[in-house]
Amino acid sequence: MRKGLLTVMGLSLLLILATSGIKKVDTASGRTGSTSGCGGCHGNTVGTLTLGGIGANIKAGGVYPFTLLYNVGTSYKYWGLDLKVSTGTLTAGTNMRLSGTTELTHSTPLGGTAATSYTFTGMKWTAPATIAVGTVVKFSYATVAGSSTGTTSGPCQAGTFSTTAALVSTPVEFSSFNASWLGENKVGLVWKTATETNTNYFEVERSINGETYTTIATVKAAGTSDNTRTYTANDAVVGSSVAYYRIKEVDMDGKATYSDVRNVNVKPAKNFVKGIYPNPVVAGQSINVQYVAIENGKVNVELYNCLGKKMTGLTVDAVTGENAIKFNAGRFVSPGIYYVVVSNGTEKIAQLPVSVQ
Repeated sequence: MRKGLLTVMGLSLLLILATSGIKKVDTASGRTGSTSGCGGCHGNTVGTLTLGGIGANIKAGGVYPFTLLYNVGTSYKYWGLDLKVSTGTLTAGTNMRLSGTTELTHSTPLGGTAATSYTFTGMKWTAPATIAVGTVVKFSYATVAGSSTGTTSGPCQAGTFSTTAALVSTPVEFSSFNASWLGENKVGLVWKTATETNTNYFEVERSINGETYTTIATVKAAGTSDNTRTYTANDAVVGSSVAYYRIKEVDMDGKATYSDVRNVNVKPAKNFVKGIYPNPVVAGQSINVQYVAIENGKVNVELYNCLGKKMTGLTVDAVTGENAIKFNAGRFVSPGIYYVVVSNGTEKIAQLPVSVQ
C-alpha cells in the first residue's frame, strides 16, 4: 500500500475505513484548496495550505506525524492559522499551541522578515482507539495574512473548499512475501501479514510468463488479527527459466487482494514428470504427460500392465523446459491398472499408475 499527501483549504475530508479497530485507506492523490479576498483581522486571505504526512495505511490508535506548509504567494510579515480535527487528538509542534485536544493555533504572529511561505513541523495526529467503518475525519483550518497585526482577535475564515480522497479498502496488510529456490525442483514461498480483517483463505498463484496465473495451493487465513502472521507453501518447479508468484487473499465476502509479484530463477537438477492426465482414462483416449527436461534429448513413454508386459509406447524429441507429450493407451487395452514409464534411454525418470476404464 502506498502513502499519499492530503492537501486542503477551508475544509478537507479524509475517509478512514476501519474494522475491528483496523482501518486502511489508499489516498489516490493530494488536493489543494485556495481562496482570496477575505478581508478583516489581518487583511486579505491569500495562498494555499498543504497538510502532508498522513499516510495511506492507518490503524486505530496509530500516531501520525504531519506538516503544514502555508504558501502565501506574496511576502507577508504577519499571518494567522488555526487547525482543527473532528476526531482523535492533535499534538502541537514548533510555533504552535494546543487548544483542548483537537485544535492547534499559531502561538504568536510571525514577525521579522517577510516571507512568501511558512512551514510548521513536529505535529502529530493520534487516531481514536476504535473507529467505525466509513468514519469521516475532518481537518479544517483558517488562514489570514497581512502587513500588520490588526486589532481583531482570531483569524478570519478563508472560505470553504472540500474534497474526498479516493480510497481502496483491503482486508489484509502484507508485510513481506518471498519466493526462493530450494533445489530438487522446488520453490519455497513465505509471506507475512501485519493485519487481517475478515480474511478467509490465501491462494498461491504461479505464472510462467508474468501475465497468466494459475492457483497451485490454498492456505487457510487467520480471519481477524492484529499480530504478525507467517504462512508457507512449496511448489514443484515449472519448466520455464523464470517462475512468477503472487499471493491472492480472499475475504469472507469473496473480494480479493493481491500481494506483490516475486520471481524465481528455475534451475532443475534433473529431468522429471510433473504429472499425467486424465486419470482415469478411457480405452482409446489420449494420455497427456507433463515432462520437464534439463536439456534437449529423446524421451520414451511406455504403457505396461500390472504383470510388466509392455502394451504400447512412443519416442519423442524433448526440448529443454516443459514438454506436453500425448500418447494413446490403445483401443483394445482392457480396463485395469497400468503404469506409464518415462525414460530417456539412460535412466528411468518416472513410473506412474494410471487407471484404464
